[in-house]
Amino acid sequence: MRLLPLLLVCAPFAAHAEPLTIVTDIPPVQSLVQMVAGDRGTVTALLEPNADPHHFQLRPSQARQLSNADLLIWIGEDMTPWLARARDGVALDVPHMPFIEDEDHTGESEDDDHAGESEEEDHHGETEEEEDHHHEDPHFWLSTLEATEMVEHIEHKLSDLDPEGAELYRSNADAAILEIQSLTKAILSLLEDVRTVPFAVTHDGFQYFVRQFELTQVGSLSDIQDSAASAKTVSNLAEMAKSGEIVCVFGEVAESNKLAQVLVDEGAKLGKSLDPAGISLNRGPTLYSELILGMAQSFKDCLSD
Repeated sequence: MRLLPLLLVCAPFAAHAEPLTIVTDIPPVQSLVQMVAGDRGTVTALLEPNADPHHFQLRPSQARQLSNADLLIWIGEDMTPWLARARDGVALDVPHMPFIEDEDHTGESEDDDHAGESEEEDHHGETEEEEDHHHEDPHFWLSTLEATEMVEHIEHKLSDLDPEGAELYRSNADAAILEIQSLTKAILSLLEDVRTVPFAVTHDGFQYFVRQFELTQVGSLSDIQDSAASAKTVSNLAEMAKSGEIVCVFGEVAESNKLAQVLVDEGAKLGKSLDPAGISLNRGPTLYSELILGMAQSFKDCLSD
């Protein structure tokens, strides 16, 4: 993940007397921002419940909300192209902080040594081809290492905009990081016995989670851009399911399991649908932990049966 240098996105503002009005793109980002902002910020996510995070369309009231915000915090154009278009149309003057650059996803952060360290750790032992694929995946919040880094950058940005709240933001960020570290330990323990059990997914958007927790994903029925796998790939995965080399297949919340059924028909078990963007969860500061723990539990339940 390449995090943009904060000062290149927006110069610091003067102290804010009123709570910041912060708009985010998707529920996990909203959750992390709320954890840091606390009572000094009103934080909303534009993505509506059970909507497609990649192809959503803003309503006029949401466009007005965006144009009136003090700050936009979002993943970036690769994740939510609809938000890039909306920002260019109605919110050019709104300060914004994307977490990744639009064109280059292969470098380390230029303003945070921790970013380079977590990237190096997360990519240890990957081939060049695997690493390039990993960088193309915008779902980096599914790694708790990356989420910790996101919290740090959120804290810096809010402190720039609202210096009077800097002490609170730092305290909240510290508490959020401790919570995420505790979450990481719980998931490592939960998944310890199923790491080597092979599975497939219908959409290849889980690599950050899979790599961090050393799970054994052996294939996907569509790539990160939702392009369907080739007939040969599908045939090979079906054969693997038939021979027991794929134990489970996982779809996503609010999407059809039609692709998954191809492998289920050959003997793979259908796992509980995964929800990487938290579109089915209650919004708020606890959503991030619920999302990551829920995903881990879905893997555990299917892979350990």
